[in-house]
Amino acid sequence: MAPSNSASPLAPLLLLFLLLFAATDMADAVRSTPITPLIAFLQSLQSAALASLGSSGFDPKVYVDLPLKRDLASTQAAFDALPRVDGVVPAATLQRYVDEYFGVAGSDLLVAQPADFVAEPEGFLPKVERPEVRAWALQVHALWKNLSRRVADEVREQPERHTLLPLPGPVVVPGSRFREVYYWDSYWSIRGLLVSKMYETAKEIVRNLLSLVETYGFVLNGARAYYTNRSQPPLLSAMVFDIYERTGDMEFVKQAVPLLLKEHKFWNSEVHKVTVQDAQGHKHSLNRYNAMWDRPRPESGTIDEESAARLSSAAQRRNFYHQVASTAESGWDFSSRWMRNSSDLTTLATTSIIPVDLNAFIYKVSYG
Repeated sequence: MAPSNSASPLAPLLLLFLLLFAATDMADAVRSTPITPLIAFLQSLQSAALASLGSSGFDPKVYVDLPLKRDLASTQAAFDALPRVDGVVPAATLQRYVDEYFGVAGSDLLVAQPADFVAEPEGFLPKVERPEVRAWALQVHALWKNLSRRVADEVREQPERHTLLPLPGPVVVPGSRFREVYYWDSYWSIRGLLVSKMYETAKEIVRNLLSLVETYGFVLNGARAYYTNRSQPPLLSAMVFDIYERTGDMEFVKQAVPLLLKEHKFWNSEVHKVTVQDAQGHKHSLNRYNAMWDRPRPESGTIDEESAARLSSAAQRRNFYHQVASTAESGWDFSSRWMRNSSDLTTLATTSIIPVDLNAFIYKVSYG
């Protein structure tokens, strides 16, 4: 929405916004997460595939989701040995190589029937009485069976061949090209699962996210090795609270609390916390989205590189990569709310903005 020039109650918030620009509109010292050899190789494959296949219908995420059939060293050696014409692998040759050395993207997640699903739960939407509306609602309810998965055993047995992370319990995925668990998508899934009376499935989702906090110190953007550089809106405490309100399961809450505190500490660390000073000289500690990354996002590497090619210096390109990853951390990827110029993605300035919604989430966790 375009800013208004008229005086309004938003003026203090705009002042705060400008204060933060004064504090952070500079090259951030980005604490960049190391990239693994597997991800680095899959990004090379992604670039080669774009050159071979062309951009029409090309999805870069496919290539970083491919599970290896063999060890990385032999897979990479075979890739390096592929014939090339003017530096480009012929499309048919590349496809044969992918078929031989990789499983299908998403094949390391298996369909799993949720144990607590019933076709029409007792007490389901009691105020919905019109037969045609109720029939439609039950069709939507039945989609849980299509979105439920479990991590294949080989992900735990040979994690070095997968970018998929070995979550301990069954999962619910968003669907389509998003084959893995995502953080704030899970919040909305849980809201729906509670309506569907699928309380155990909702708890399993939370336990999976808590396992990420235990391992990484925060909930990742998604359950892939290439998402370890950022989180998403911190709604894990809200998920636990919503489940408790429906179930009264205090033991579940007690088990979650230590890891909820660990996540809260992450969001209030130097990664996301900033101090601003208002017009009266008072200092305030607030939070922003700030990914630990300044390279092309592996899942969108070729897209990010194409966007950054319009920028003239390496420093500008690194800043763009940092901003685009930080915007992905917000979950609003991509909204013009983060751009200086709403028609130019390279003007993203997410780390220079204090989002009211993020700070409301953290305030609720802190003061409930």
